Amino acid sequence: MVDVTTRRPIRVSTDGTAGPYIMVPVSQRDQVQRLLDGHDVAYSPDEDAISLDGKPEIVVIDLGLGGDASRVQSILNANP
Repeated sequence: MVDVTTRRPIRVSTDGTAGPYIMVPVSQRDQVQRLLDGHDVAYSPDEDAISLDGKPEIVVIDLGLGGDASRVQSILNANP
């Protein structure tokens, strides 16, 4: 899946200690959540969106400590 603002692939991040997460534009939040729901992936979207340097707002979708980053990345890659 491609980020509509950067035109780059959406990546699952694994830095930090809270488990893997995905950062997506607000405009793609529902699309990504439907994709995760369709593959029975547990997640928790942040309620707040952030904007840095005047760029479009983004939200973080937390996959949790037990989240399978590789599996989710494969799902994202298979859905342009």
